Amino acid sequence: MKKPVLFVFGFLVLAFISVYFIIPQKIQATRVVEIDATDINISKFLVNKRPWAKWWPGKHVATDSSLYTYKNISFTLQENTNSEMHALIRQDDIELKSILTYATTGEGMCEVNWFAEKQSSLNPFERVAEYFKIKRIAQDLDGVLTDFKKFMQADMNVYGMNFTITKIQHPIVLTTTVNTTDYPAAELIYSKVAELRKQIRAQNAMAVDSPMMNVHAVETGGYLVTVAVPINTIIEPGKNAMINKLVKNANALETQVKGGKNTILNGFSQLKNYQKAHRLISPAMPFESLVTNRLAEKDTAKWVTKIYCPVF
Repeated sequence: MKKPVLFVFGFLVLAFISVYFIIPQKIQATRVVEIDATDINISKFLVNKRPWAKWWPGKHVATDSSLYTYKNISFTLQENTNSEMHALIRQDDIELKSILTYATTGEGMCEVNWFAEKQSSLNPFERVAEYFKIKRIAQDLDGVLTDFKKFMQADMNVYGMNFTITKIQHPIVLTTTVNTTDYPAAELIYSKVAELRKQIRAQNAMAVDSPMMNVHAVETGGYLVTVAVPINTIIEPGKNAMINKLVKNANALETQVKGGKNTILNGFSQLKNYQKAHRLISPAMPFESLVTNRLAEKDTAKWVTKIYCPVF
């Protein structure tokens, strides 16, 4: 009778001891996700507290950019640096210190790592319970990182607009320039467009796309305004005009915006951000294509403008 009891007792003692070998002193949870996004953009949304509200899949406290919840887990953002964010994770009696980091794994690719750990209990029963609870939390961290990946891989979320790489279809443009004191009004722009179209018709050529424009702020004050019309063939340019030739089927970074001057300028700014983030080099100036006739449509909120820039 004593032998079975001793055997059971010995088995239980061995089981208790094995808990301390199987479950380490610090219980850890690590989750990694690879994202098709640049380190510049990952940094912007991951290691700064305020942008978390834009991508967080759960709830957040609007008045406090440090407090977030996902399912029944709370997250408190703590100190951050240029390359990492510390977060305290709480669920019931479990409290985990965690850190999010990112690293470039290739051109336009990053790996985001979420590492969390907790000092395990000396009580074997609590130690086992903690282990399984932390593994369930780790599964939820997977869900958060998956949603972050989806957010970061959508240009609309990161830049507020979509970008595409298109091909230049109309490489021949008739161009003119004018210096202005103030940002050019629609009347001035379309007066220059009219001059160019007159030259085009006089030589039996044809405009093949919307008018184009570039506005460059001059260091000494005022603006240098370039207005152009894509045409189907090379002609002899008239007074104050010239022919510019782009490379047919060359790459161009393109986006489209709807709105007035401020919206268009923001479009150019975001285009530059995208270009910089993706390490695209531009051999020529960016242009806006005036899809909407701004003389005919007075409501600037209805203006449709394509913004593009040759790139390689």
